Amino acid sequence: MKKLFYVLLGIVVLGAIGCLSLTASMKKSLAKIENEDIDMETVEDGSFEGHSELGPVKVDVKVLVENHKLKRVELLRHECGLGHPADVIVDKMVEQNTWDVDAVSGATVSSGIIKNAVNKALR
Repeated sequence: MKKLFYVLLGIVVLGAIGCLSLTASMKKSLAKIENEDIDMETVEDGSFEGHSELGPVKVDVKVLVENHKLKRVELLRHECGLGHPADVIVDKMVEQNTWDVDAVSGATVSSGIIKNAVNKALR
């Protein structure tokens, strides 16, 4: 019984180390993703789509612009595997009229990929 406990504990520890390593690697890759400066005064009215992905995180967005303002940012697809806490970032974008908003705490990678997809849509 004691041996089984240690085996299970080892599996849990190795799994946690693997998750932390993957997260650190994805955050390094996220820092390398390029976003362009977007001046909303130069963005024409219309509906635009963007896509971005990093590892298991995949995002497709649809952005509606009216009078140089973000009217709506819709997540068409957000695959992240761990829930969707970053989804609220699109509301911040509309409120602040920019793709460049603070990441959602605890959802750094998803936030960054959503931001990059919106940045691509606005180009």
